[in-house]
Amino acid sequence: MSNKSSRGRDGRPSHLRLVGSGPGVPQAPTAGVDLDITPSVAVLETLLETLTLDLAAAPPALSPVIAEASVARSAAMLADQLWPAGRPDEIGEVERFFWADAARVLGERRDLDSFVLLTSLARTVGPAGRLPLQRGHVSRLRTQGPVPEWVTRIAGFRLTSAIVSEDITGDGLSVVLDYDDEHHPHTVVVFIDNNLGAIAKDVFVGPPVDRVLEAYQRGGRVTIRTVRPPVAAGIILQALGETNDHDDPPVSEDFEFFSGLLVNRLTQLPERPIRPPVRPLLSPHRREQLVAEFLASQHAIGLPDDTADIVRLWIDHAVDHTVGGPLRVSAVLVELFLAHWLPRKVLADSTYFDAVPVVAKSWLEFAGERTQLPLDAVDEAVEAVDVWTPALEAAAIIDPVGSRPGARVFLDDTTNDLEDAYRALAGLGSPPQPDLHGLDNSQAATLSVLAPHAWLMAGETLGTAYAPDAFDIAERLVRDAPDLLAKARLSTWPRAIVWLLAHRHRLVGPGESLTPHGLATELSSSPATLRKAAKMLTDTLILPR
Repeated sequence: MSNKSSRGRDGRPSHLRLVGSGPGVPQAPTAGVDLDITPSVAVLETLLETLTLDLAAAPPALSPVIAEASVARSAAMLADQLWPAGRPDEIGEVERFFWADAARVLGERRDLDSFVLLTSLARTVGPAGRLPLQRGHVSRLRTQGPVPEWVTRIAGFRLTSAIVSEDITGDGLSVVLDYDDEHHPHTVVVFIDNNLGAIAKDVFVGPPVDRVLEAYQRGGRVTIRTVRPPVAAGIILQALGETNDHDDPPVSEDFEFFSGLLVNRLTQLPERPIRPPVRPLLSPHRREQLVAEFLASQHAIGLPDDTADIVRLWIDHAVDHTVGGPLRVSAVLVELFLAHWLPRKVLADSTYFDAVPVVAKSWLEFAGERTQLPLDAVDEAVEAVDVWTPALEAAAIIDPVGSRPGARVFLDDTTNDLEDAYRALAGLGSPPQPDLHGLDNSQAATLSVLAPHAWLMAGETLGTAYAPDAFDIAERLVRDAPDLLAKARLSTWPRAIVWLLAHRHRLVGPGESLTPHGLATELSSSPATLRKAAKMLTDTLILPR
C-alpha cells in the first residue's frame, strides 16, 4: 500500500476534524497561463491544480492552513520523485535548478492562483529553493493586485501551547498543538498508536484548543496534561520516526496530507525538540516475577495447568509488540493477542487454546486491579475475550502437536512484524490434518508444525486457492527430503514454499500485484534467502506443474 498519491481531494466533506463543518464555496479553476517550455511548467501546473482542488474541498476559514499543507505535501513528493538518489552535490544542483526555474515562471505570471502558489512555496520549501522563491515572491508583491487577507497568513502561524491526551487503556495518545491566531485559530492533532509500536498514525487539523478539550472531556476515558512545545515536538518526531521505519505504515489519508505541514512547523520551532525518555526494557527475570505474582493471587485460583505459559505469552506480546507495558488492559490489545498474534505465533490443539480465554480474563482482572483501572474499562476488555475466542478455535489443529494434549509449538521465534497485528486469518478456517502415518516422532512433530504453517501463510499471502498446494509441498518435503530441512531454519521453509508457488503461478513480475522485494517483505525474509531455499526445493523435489 502506498498512500502517497497526487490525486485531488475535491469531494471530501472537510479537512476540519472534531467538529462538523461543511465545505466552502469551490474556487474557480486557474485561468489561462502563458506558455513556457521549461521543465518546471508541467510540474507547476500539477501543483497548481492540486492546490486549487485542495482549497475547494475545505472551508474558507481553513484556506491558509490548507494552502500550506497542500504545498508542503507536494514539495515532499517532488523531493521523493525528482531528486531521490545520487550524490549530495548532484541532488542539490537539481533541486536548486528546479526551484529557481519555478520561481522565474511563477514570478512572470499575474493571476491570483499562481501568486497563492508562489506565496505558499516561498514560505514552505527548504533551503535549496527558499531564496529564489522568496525573491520571486517579493518581486510579484510590487505589481500584484489586491489579494485576499488569508493569503498573507499562509505558513505564518505561531505555536502557543500543547497538550497530550492519553487513553486510559493505553491504546494511544493524541498530541494537540495549539495555534492561537486572531483570524485563523486552529490545532494540529497527531494520534500515536501504541498498539502498532507508537507510530504516528493520523494527523489532522482541529478546531481551537478549548473546543478540542471540551470534546475530549465529553468523551471521557482520557487523561489530559499540558506540555511545553519542545516536549510535544519531541514526542511527535519520535513517533514519526517509528512511522518512517515501516515500509507500509497503516496511516490515514489525512496523515499523508498534513504530515508535511507538521514537519515544517516542528522544524521551525525556536527551541530544540526534547526527546522523550527511553522506554525501559522489561527483563526476562521481571517478566517471570509478574507471572509468579499473578499465580500467587486470588485471580489464578482454579486455572488450567498451562496458565503460566499463557500469561508469559501475553506479557511478551504486550511488551515486545506494543507500547505501554504488560499490565495494560485494553479491548484492542485482546483482539490483537487472541485473533492475530497468538494464532500466528503458536501451533496448538484445542486443549491448549481452550485454556487461553479463561486465563486471559483472569489476567485482565488482575492487571486492572493492579493499575486501578475503572471497572467499565476492565469489563470491556474481558468481554472482548469472548468476541475474539473463535479466532483461536479456528486456528487449533485436530491432532496434538507433541506428546500430550495441550502442547504448543512456536511457529517462528523470530517473528517481530508489527504489521502482522492487523492481518486477519484470511477466512481460511482450520488447517487440514497432516497424515503422520509412517513417520517417526521427530518427523511427525516437524510436519505438524510445518504443513499448517505453510498452508496458513500461503492462504494469507497469495489467496486461499494456494493454501492446499503449500500444504502438499510441505508434506512432501518432510516425507521425501527430510535431510533438506537441516539446510535452513524451520521457519524459512513455509516462506520458501510460498515464494515458490508465487513464481510458479506467475504472480510475481511486471504487471502483477507482487514484486520480488514486496513479496519478500510480506514474508519477513530476504529475496536471496527465499530464492536459495526455493531452488533447493525444486532441485530436490519433483513438483507437478
